[in-house]
Parts: sequence; C-alpha cells; structure tokens
Amino acid sequence: MKLMQMMLILLFSLPVFLAHNYSLDSSAITTISALVSVSLLVYCVCALLINLSRGPIRNTLGLATFSVLAIYFYAQFLSYYLQGSYFNQQFFFHLNFTTLIETWSAYYPLVLLFIGLIICISLVFLYFRNRVLRSKYSNELLALLLVSALVLDPGIRDAGRVKIRSMTSPGIESLQQIDWQQSGLDRNALENFYEATGVGKNLVLVFLEGLETVYMEESIFPGLTPNLNTLNAQGWQLNNLNQIESTGWTMGGIVATLCGTPLVYESSLGGNSIMFTRFLDKATCLPDILRQADYQQVFMGGASLEFAGKGDFLKQHGFDQVLGRAALRRQLPDASYLGAWGLFDDSLFALALQQYRRLAAEGKPFNLTLLTVDTHHPGGEPSSSCSPYAEIDNSILHAVHCTDYLIGNFIEQLKQHPAYEDTVVVMVSDHLALRNNAFSLFPKGYERRLYFNVLNSDQLASSQVLATQLDLAPTILKMLDITHDASFLVGIDLLNAEGQHNDRNILRNVFSFLRSPVWRQHDPRWENIIRYINSNYLSTAENEGLYSLNRANWDEIDFVNTIGNVEFVRNGIKFNVDGNDPYFILPELPSFQQKDIRIYITIDVEQASVIKLYYLTDEDKAYSESNTLTRETETGTNQLIFSLYRRAWQGRLRIDPGLNTGQYFIRSLEIRF
Repeated sequence: MKLMQMMLILLFSLPVFLAHNYSLDSSAITTISALVSVSLLVYCVCALLINLSRGPIRNTLGLATFSVLAIYFYAQFLSYYLQGSYFNQQFFFHLNFTTLIETWSAYYPLVLLFIGLIICISLVFLYFRNRVLRSKYSNELLALLLVSALVLDPGIRDAGRVKIRSMTSPGIESLQQIDWQQSGLDRNALENFYEATGVGKNLVLVFLEGLETVYMEESIFPGLTPNLNTLNAQGWQLNNLNQIESTGWTMGGIVATLCGTPLVYESSLGGNSIMFTRFLDKATCLPDILRQADYQQVFMGGASLEFAGKGDFLKQHGFDQVLGRAALRRQLPDASYLGAWGLFDDSLFALALQQYRRLAAEGKPFNLTLLTVDTHHPGGEPSSSCSPYAEIDNSILHAVHCTDYLIGNFIEQLKQHPAYEDTVVVMVSDHLALRNNAFSLFPKGYERRLYFNVLNSDQLASSQVLATQLDLAPTILKMLDITHDASFLVGIDLLNAEGQHNDRNILRNVFSFLRSPVWRQHDPRWENIIRYINSNYLSTAENEGLYSLNRANWDEIDFVNTIGNVEFVRNGIKFNVDGNDPYFILPELPSFQQKDIRIYITIDVEQASVIKLYYLTDEDKAYSESNTLTRETETGTNQLIFSLYRRAWQGRLRIDPGLNTGQYFIRSLEIRF
C-alpha cells in the first residue's frame, strides 16, 4: 500500500479506535468492522482522487473530502466519548454553534485535538498528492469498495436500520388517526385550559446532574453518599423510576419532569436551537400550574442559560426569575471562583439558601428549583470546599461525594428555617449518568434507576410503583396540595397510579418498552404520535399563525357602540364596556377549511363572567347561539383556549368579552392552526 494511504488510514483510524474504546456496548468484532471500514474508505477515496488530473480541482476536492471525513470520524469519537454510543437524538440536540461556545471552557482540549487532526491530514495529502501513481483499479471497482466500506461502518449500518424502521412505521398526519385510549395519552393536554387553586406548600426541587441510584449502593461504593442515604431513610423514594428514550440528557430530563411529555420533535437535526423557538410553549408544565396558583418561582443553575436553550424554555413556563452563570457570578464573593461549566455546587447552594430565605420572607408560596453541575460527565469537577472520596481515587466519585456533602448541608440549614415546616423538598436525577470515568467501576448488567426522594410530604405511595420522569409533575403537585384541573399528555399522578393505569392503559404503551434499550424498537408509532402532538399542538410554529393582535390592522376590527375607550397597548387591547351585548368582530381570515384551528386569549376582567366566541359555517351565515363556544372567566387574568375542530370554515369571528360593565384588557389574542 502506498505511503500516503497508509498514513491517512492511520490518522483516520485513531479517532475510530478511540471511539469504540469508549463504547458502552462495543465488541471486538464491531471494532474490527469499523477499522476495516475506515481503511477501505480512505484507500478508495485516495485512489479516486489520484485518478483525477493534477491541478486545483484535485487539490480542492481532496482537501474538502478529507475534511468532511475527518469531521465525521471525529464526531463519532466525540459521541462515544461523551455518551458511549453512536449518533442519536441527544447528540444532534447539542449540535450547534451555541453549544460549542458555551462548552469551550470544558472541552477546549477536544477542539484543539480536532484542529491538530485536520492539519495533519491536510499536510499529508498536500505533500503526497502529486507523488503517487494513478490507481491500477477501475473507478467502478473503487466505487464498489467504497459502498462496501459504508456497509461495514457499524454506525451507518445501525442508523440505516433505524431509518428503515422509522420509514415503515405508520406516520401521523392528524388527530383523527390517534386512538387516545389505546395510546394511553390524555387529549385534554392539547387544550391547555386549566385552573389551579389552594395555598399549597412551598417547593424546593433539586435536579442532580447525572446522579443515579448506583452511587448510593454501599456494597459498591461504601461511604460515597452518606448524606443522601440518611435523607433516603427520612423521605419517600421511588425505587423503580425509569428513564425512557429522549429524556437522557439535561433538557430532556427537565422537560419530561416538568411537562409530562418526552422531548421529541419533528426535526432530528435542529440541535438545541429547537428550544430557542417556541417549542412546547403551549404545553402545560408544573411551573405553569404553580404560577396560576400564585407561586413565586425562581430557577438557579450554575451553568449558562444559553446552553441547550434552558433559559428560554424556563422563562416561557412560569418562572419569575431564571438565574444562570452570568447573573449568579455577580453575587459571588470571588467572581473568579468558577469551574468549566460555571458555578461550583458549593456556590450554588450558598446562594440558593439566601434565595430560600428571601422567598420565605415574602409570605407567599414559592418554588425554588435548582440544577447542580459538579457531577457533569465525563470527569466531574468537585467544589474546592469538599474533601475527596477516601475509598477510590476517581474524579467523578469525588464530585458525587462532594455534591452529597453539599446537599446534605443545604437541607440541614433549610430545616432550621421556620418555613421548612411548609416546604416539600424533591431531589431527582435530571438523567442517568452519561459515560464517565467511573463506569468501569459499575457492576455489569445492573438495573439502572433514576434517583427520586421527597422530604416533608405526608402523601406517600408504594416506593415500588413503576414510574418514569413523565409522572413526576402531577405527583409533585399532589404532594403540594395544589388543586388543579390541568392535564399532562403522558404523566400520571403516582399517588393514584393504580386507577389511572387501568383507565388510560398506560402500562402497555409507556412502560413496556422500558425493557428495551432503544424505545423505537418497541413501539415507533407511539413515539411518532408524541412527536406529532409536541410539534403541531403543544408548540407554536412561525408559519402556523392565522392571526395575532400584534400583527393586526387595528382599523379592521369592528367594535359595537357598547364598547368604548378602546386603547391598543403593546400586543393587546384595553376597553370599557358600558352597555348590553358588547362584542367585536375580527378581520376576515384566510380560508381555513378542513383545518383544526385554535384561538388563544389572555384576558383580564374585573368580575367573573363568560366570554363567547361566535363562528360561521357554510350552512349558517349568521352569528347564532348554535355556533358558539363559551368559557367562564374569573376575576383577574384568564388564559383561555377555543378549539374549532373543522367547525368554522370561513368568515369573521365574533367575540363577546363579558356580560358585566367595567374595564377589560385582552393581553393577547392569537389564532393558530
């Protein structure tokens, strides 16, 4: 074999070999297949390039081709290094420029290593490009070998099987295709119409980065988590809390835990930019319900809010303050005391204690949600105030031991505060541990479980109940004594699990696939249904709007005489009602025949009343009570939704805001598909 091919094969084989070295399920045969694949691929590409005429075309095409191959094989290495597996949804979720910027301080050696690889490959090609004789094999044979190389690549082969399975599984194009009873989903979650009342207990919700139950096994890691083990004896645990597909990273876990639906969406290559759109903005999540119940809500996390779109998502779901690295750093005594990801956990818990005391002093119920970071894979980064784990010298275990000490100390201080009597503390894994440098110490074949422990709640259930993150939001709400009529697409209240399992057939459709490591292999149609609903009914797409007050031509709205003092404020309308039968008529809308449209209205009223929506049909060209939808309103702010499932086909919609005289304020009004 020519020297150029040998050197390039060596360079390309390095990331491939390292990738499979970090694989969690790779065999010797898989590794050999991958190395044979890269050898054939590089050899064939070299031969095809050398068969081209010398000159700028060969040079440009060669550099471009080898750069693409370097990106592909190095991306494979990164995927295996960070998560122990080939490209998946989690990898593509984090694949964008924002991720690179936000993780530079944590992973800059990997970026420098890639730059070095690209330089070496380019220099080898440029040096040998005109020193190698043309290949003796025909281009047809080389192309055949090239196809064989792609087939031998384990990742491409497995991805192809998944793609074929996905393409052959039934697609979902409308709600009419969904058997709600069979799927175990709650259609009421699409309406997003709910009320929450009651002076509930305070909530301290702590997401523990990648901290699963194996770390608490004394027989495996003696003395690693003494504080958490003590707290486990004091609280209520879920011993059978399982992670499902699309929840195995921080945002996936947070979305599932708070909103009762997995983080699946139509685009598989959107990266975390999906969270910067308005994805799941219409989903009902735990903090949305708490906001309706007049909770003060603060999120605190040591990492950047830009990473994975965490900040945007939390802000649109009821949090009054969302504090990340930038804001919290300014509160540190030493602003330079930062880790690669942001604030260390000792700083986070110290600031969280101050926030808890402030919230408690205001006298309103509150939700303080935290996200730790010291135990972030692959190596962890323990706070400097902690002592190392004495039994084993391992950086992840040192970080776990540190976070255990810090959260134990944090909760002990909470217990000294008078407000603790009315505070429920929930500690939960954001996801199972991703590949890290302690994995070699884990027992083979053990059943991995998420950690969940609740302190200070008098409502308990069997610790063995089968559960996923999707069930935690309704369960936590019940523990807080919040009365609400909100629905979650998948999640159920585990305190009433037996009855709900029977009613919604959820055991078959949600839990059965937990025995399979790949959700899609069990029931791809169920995932397709969730994906369709998340993208088309629980999210606002830019092209789905029919009408919005912020884009309206105000002159085209017709107000009757009993509505006066009309004032357009930002994206809303203020007006007074001083007579009978007040209403206004929206402009003519584009044809929405055979469309499922929804009207979203946020309105402030001074007295409880009703709001009516009149629509027209082909059969009835006049506004009539038979073509009316009615919603009750309460004093204050009301969030309402009207669903016109193929009822109104044309014409102008009429809205009667209420029966009482006084001032009304429509904060927003949108009509969407």
